[in-house]
Amino acid sequence: MRRPATAAAAVGLLLALTACESGAVSGKVQGTDAELACAAVRRLPEPLPGTAGGKDFDILVARLVGAEDLARAAAMADDKYQPLADALDKAHELLNVSSDPKQAEPAVKKARTYC
Repeated sequence: MRRPATAAAAVGLLLALTACESGAVSGKVQGTDAELACAAVRRLPEPLPGTAGGKDFDILVARLVGAEDLARAAAMADDKYQPLADALDKAHELLNVSSDPKQAEPAVKKARTYC
């Protein structure tokens, strides 16, 4: 079960990190939902770590949830992003069920192909 506060925090973190990384001097985050989702996917470690728990795990979950939410928004606006949203949803589902990032690796790899 997803907690809305966690998802909102993850999206906020993602947007803040993306703004810093893009060098946005004006402080405005630029890019489409799909571009921002892919930016979050690129920030996921490759390969995913094999352990759960701790700060690194929490960051991984926040980035994954943020990417998933942004991809879902992109898919709502344009069906061509549905495969990306589906792959990230599957990765999140696998992580929720197993608490093992390695189990989500195939779905994350698939999401990377859509970026």
